[in-house]
Amino acid sequence: MKKKFYVYNILLTNGDMLEGIRIEGALEDHFIGIAVSLLPVEDAAGKTIVLNLFHIVRAELVRIEEA
Repeated sequence: MKKKFYVYNILLTNGDMLEGIRIEGALEDHFIGIAVSLLPVEDAAGKTIVLNLFHIVRAELVRIEEA
């Protein structure tokens, strides 16, 4: 079975726009409960960063990739 990677542009509360953020599976599937607030993701350059649920203002789905 192929893995699906969702690519988002994400606006943070401080006004920063993170573009081309790759996540395995849909973003909403990773924040299923209040205890889960940190999510490691990969930016467009392949660098891993950790997002906090409470800092995300908007996430725009750009595309879905299969690998």
